[in-house]
Amino acid sequence: MQVKLAGFGILSLFLIMLVPVYAEVTEFSIEKKFYTIDEGIVFIGTEDEGSTFVNVEMTDPNGGKSLLVTALSNSNGIFETNAKKVDEFFSIIGTYEFTAFTIQKNDGVTITLEFNGDKVLEPVKSILQLNSIQNKIVEVEKTITFTVSITDDSFIDTYDGRDPVYSLENAPVDATIDDRTGKFIWTPSKSYGSFEDVIYNFDIIVNANNQEDRENISIIVKKAYDEPVIEPKVEPVIEPKVEPVIEPKVEPVIEPKVEPVIEPKVEPVIEPKVEPVIEPKVEPVIEPKVEPVIEPKVEPVIEPKVEPVIEPKVEPVIEPKVEPVKSTTASFVDATKDPQSYVDRYNNESTYKEWFDENYSQYSSIYEAVGLAEPEFGICGEGTKLIDGVCTIIQKTIQKPWWQFW
Repeated sequence: MQVKLAGFGILSLFLIMLVPVYAEVTEFSIEKKFYTIDEGIVFIGTEDEGSTFVNVEMTDPNGGKSLLVTALSNSNGIFETNAKKVDEFFSIIGTYEFTAFTIQKNDGVTITLEFNGDKVLEPVKSILQLNSIQNKIVEVEKTITFTVSITDDSFIDTYDGRDPVYSLENAPVDATIDDRTGKFIWTPSKSYGSFEDVIYNFDIIVNANNQEDRENISIIVKKAYDEPVIEPKVEPVIEPKVEPVIEPKVEPVIEPKVEPVIEPKVEPVIEPKVEPVIEPKVEPVIEPKVEPVIEPKVEPVIEPKVEPVIEPKVEPVIEPKVEPVKSTTASFVDATKDPQSYVDRYNNESTYKEWFDENYSQYSSIYEAVGLAEPEFGICGEGTKLIDGVCTIIQKTIQKPWWQFW
């Protein structure tokens, strides 16, 4: 049993030796966007283990390779190389490749830098873009073909001939495109046709160097056949059944027999003989003489003189004017204070008096506003009235009786 366990342990150790475990570089770049020939270039990056040596190898434009620098990462896997003078190892103008790795170079990360004689910088990244594709027109059962391309040929044949890659999205199922050459082919069958033009929209996509571009294209399949004319179905018109009109039987009218009227025989009328009338002689009537009647003389009646009755002079009674009593005091009055204090302020403070007169003009005085009676300064005599503190004479109107007109 112990022999078996020993053999198993030796086999496990052998397998561990065959499958070494080492860190891999995950990110790699230069610290700045560019370096001049007077500066020292610094490389930075990360690896996935921590506390590991990272090697940086350089390949010059002529293909020459050399180990440039080695750096030790920290516990988090971050590394940074010492600065290397640019003019010490950048001597040829052109493109340089730098690969950062721990054990196996093939598992490292490679970047490209350009040297123009004055400075080192990352090359400008090309933009992947499809050339414009015009919309197409085709008829059913006829083949349409065209080739799409990109604006920058530097993407071609950069990754073992498999970059760029072309594809279709939302295209007809039997349409195809060569993923390497970009050649598009489609022969629309009759099923794609209609009695009018049909538009098919879809995208042509290209992918290269972790970039993608797409172009929308429309292919019009022209009218394939005429639309059948459907005659409207004419429903037969059912005439309503007309019942015959039965005329009522008209009985003949029997005219009553009219007996002839026998006119009676009219005897002629013999006019009687009229004797002439002799008018009697009329004697004239002599009117008797009428004496005139003398009216007796009538003396005028003298009415006795009536003295006018002088009514006693009645003086009008002038009712005293009763001022209406306001049921409430002003809104600023505090019920817990003495009302006289408001009167004193009104009489002694000119600004308080102006404030009251401007905002509480509906009250006749400060006394009315605080609920106090007006003080009496005197009683005016008969025929006078107190107006604004002065006894003023009141003109009285004497009303005459109706019969007295002078």
